[in-house]
Amino acid sequence: MTLTPGSPELRSRWTLDPTVTFLNHGSFGATPRALLDLQTRLRAELEAEPVRFLGREFPARIEQARAAVAAFLRADPAGLVPVHNATTGVSAVLQSFDWRAQDEIVLADSTYNAVKMAARSLADRHGVRVVEAHPQFPFTTREHSPEAYAAVIGPRTRLVIVDHIVSATAQILPVAEIVAVAHAAGVPVLVDGAHAPGQLDLGIDAIGADFYTGNLHKWLCTPKGAAILWVAPAWRDRVAPAVTSHGYGKGLHHAFDWPGTLDPTAFLCAPAAIAYFEAVGFDAMRAANHALVQAGRRVIAEALDVELPHPDDSAFYGSMAVIPVPWARADDREGPAELTARLFEQHRIEVPFTSFDERVWVRISGQLYNSPDDYVRLAEVLRGWRG
Repeated sequence: MTLTPGSPELRSRWTLDPTVTFLNHGSFGATPRALLDLQTRLRAELEAEPVRFLGREFPARIEQARAAVAAFLRADPAGLVPVHNATTGVSAVLQSFDWRAQDEIVLADSTYNAVKMAARSLADRHGVRVVEAHPQFPFTTREHSPEAYAAVIGPRTRLVIVDHIVSATAQILPVAEIVAVAHAAGVPVLVDGAHAPGQLDLGIDAIGADFYTGNLHKWLCTPKGAAILWVAPAWRDRVAPAVTSHGYGKGLHHAFDWPGTLDPTAFLCAPAAIAYFEAVGFDAMRAANHALVQAGRRVIAEALDVELPHPDDSAFYGSMAVIPVPWARADDREGPAELTARLFEQHRIEVPFTSFDERVWVRISGQLYNSPDDYVRLAEVLRGWRG
């Protein structure tokens, strides 16, 4: 299927503010109006008869949604549970270990800050040591990443945490290879796939991780608050949610499916989201989004007169990419957060600046509502800022 990103027909499927150049799908996603309408109908059903919806029909509804999501992610449904976001999934795994002083968690220097803070909380409470791996970035080959983790896994390592797609750099890591390295040392692995479902053609079972968590509201475009945690068979009787409720002691599904009264409609929209983008064509959508970002990063790099950090290869990046901003510094008074705010306030362009390895980067996303002109506009503004 041939798609024309940014066409009036595709743009009309989203409810985004037309006065904003929105190049930040990666942070929170954006939901097509058809799926928002579905959630509205589900909420109306819920409020019309809450006891029927939550008390009698919920188990069947959640099982139907779980089956569809598990099939889409090629994951054993027995290990898949809904959570509100990837951070919730990470926290559930971390709190399920019996931590002792001097135990070690290995993560990367580029690990998402919320995950770093979760690991730091274990250091503060239990004396756990957080050890950083240093996957190469910029890079021309992915082989360095497993080696970087292998170099810091030791006899005290209890868990390795690896990003599937790094938030700060948009780099896709070879997670299956990193899992193999950790398992060879007898260490379980948690993959933080916050950006992966929908952006990548994902097969969780094949990755071989012990735990996998990912958001559905980013690149699968469900309403906000839909994510998954997947747990391998050996761990299913040990992993528990942060909230203990009626499902305690009844298995993984019961423990996570009902943490108390909630609005489950975002996750219940997931089967429709899968069907929605199957009708569009997942392969065609991913190719179109990658092409947008591929062309966009070249335009911006030319405007800033910089080299791109890695080859034009979908094995390295998908629907997001970063470009270095040579005149900005992470420790300046106007750092990444201030640059992001100024760009929006002055030009109504929504795109994040990030920092990594003492450099500032601008991270662009590509989704079907974007057009090539969006990246040209951003490039022109940044060229003007460069002077």
